[in-house]
Amino acid sequence: DLLSKQYSVLDDNDGEEIKRHIDRLLKRMKRSPVDTCCRVNKIISSVKDVIHQLEEYFAELGGQHNNNSYSIQQHGTLPDLITIRTTTLASSNDVDLYHSTGPIKKICNQSKNDTSSDESDLFSNWQLRRKHGWPVTHRCVIVDRFCAEAVLRGADIFVKGILCADAGIIESEEVAVYASLPRSSSKKSNPITRGMLLQNFSDRCVFIGIGISQCKRADYFATSSGTGVVMISTAGSPQPPMNGVLVDKMILQNLPSVVVAHALNAQPGDVILDMCCAPGGKTTHLASLMNDNGLIIACDKSRKKMISARDFFQANASCIVPLALDSTKAFLEHKSEEEWNDPKEIIDAATVANDGLKDVKGFYANSFDRILLDPPCSALGLRPKLQIDTRSAKELLKAADYQQKFIRNAVPLLKVGGSMTYSTCTINTLENEENVKFILEEFPCMRLESLSHLPGLPGLPDKGLTEEQCHKVRRFDPTDTTIDTMGFFLAKFQKVC
Repeated sequence: DLLSKQYSVLDDNDGEEIKRHIDRLLKRMKRSPVDTCCRVNKIISSVKDVIHQLEEYFAELGGQHNNNSYSIQQHGTLPDLITIRTTTLASSNDVDLYHSTGPIKKICNQSKNDTSSDESDLFSNWQLRRKHGWPVTHRCVIVDRFCAEAVLRGADIFVKGILCADAGIIESEEVAVYASLPRSSSKKSNPITRGMLLQNFSDRCVFIGIGISQCKRADYFATSSGTGVVMISTAGSPQPPMNGVLVDKMILQNLPSVVVAHALNAQPGDVILDMCCAPGGKTTHLASLMNDNGLIIACDKSRKKMISARDFFQANASCIVPLALDSTKAFLEHKSEEEWNDPKEIIDAATVANDGLKDVKGFYANSFDRILLDPPCSALGLRPKLQIDTRSAKELLKAADYQQKFIRNAVPLLKVGGSMTYSTCTINTLENEENVKFILEEFPCMRLESLSHLPGLPGLPDKGLTEEQCHKVRRFDPTDTTIDTMGFFLAKFQKVC
């Protein structure tokens, strides 16, 4: 019902178009985008150099990864973005995850109707195994949903993501991998205890692929680090193995996230505020576009996140100052001109805490040339998403209200003539088009700027914006046939007075 409300503009009287669109949306959400996007850090390297090194990496990989081939291209509109597309004969790309209960014959190199005796039954003593839906050709491993979604993006399985498994798994054994999708409230299922045997698992799960176990079963649960299973075939769009590849020269980043920094158009010498920066991909992109020349103040209220982000920043740029600061309280009133200090003066005067982060309470009005605001959101656009978070309308409204607290601090902090981007990774119009309407109505000093030259679709009509305003913002819809990417929204404003 909530998704129907988002796309009510598609209604064709009987609601069939809405149903078709939502069906397409849900199918796309279960899969990763077909292209893997890598954004080059131009402070350290060049697009040409990174493409060359990627070609060498995939050439060396050769037949080790299902004889895949990889198409590596520089993006046509975003000059520092590289896209990688995988093609493979071994892919199960046509598998609908929710209609596959286990290793299909295609993966097992057997014909669809083959039930001959050459199908090895490892479980002759488990008479009900077939009835319960488990394969008899493979022992099984069940992982948590977040681990499974990482697998569908091209990752292997670390042992800490494994919940339960069949008895008897040995090193180098081919195993079937499933994702646990717990029902929100189920009296029929037993609580999942990490390390439990598969025969005691009774909740909902979905098949995600085939992998090679890197150790015996006991080792999955004897440690919390290390690789447990290396994937050789997954359902959904095949993804290149990119873990640890050229991390000093590029970062894996979704296409719409790369668009954000280009929209803000950071220039060398700018003083920029990133209000909700963790984990830091957009922040380092700004530094790259500025050629590491200027000042970027990167904030998040979580000290733990900012300590992690600080190490990431130091490896990529020198112009970024990380702060553990709640940006809903970042704007400080000043009583006189003598009391006003610019951001650099505030940073230079700040004391350093034991964890190495500077203690800063906030900043004064008209301090920043540009502000990047990517606030916490309902995250309904993230892909792949094996289980849609069913939130109430009240919870979605609460998210939009929380985002407005950031907006109320951002606008006074922005200099007259300065620019601000507002972005979310959700498809919820309350957090997108209707928050753009809120900015324009609440702050007449803010003018909506056009982003029509950048990738993306116009905003949805009849959600608070005029037709002209809809064409100025960028909405990314997972059902878009021209850009296969996550759900995302982006708008840009200039402070004119």
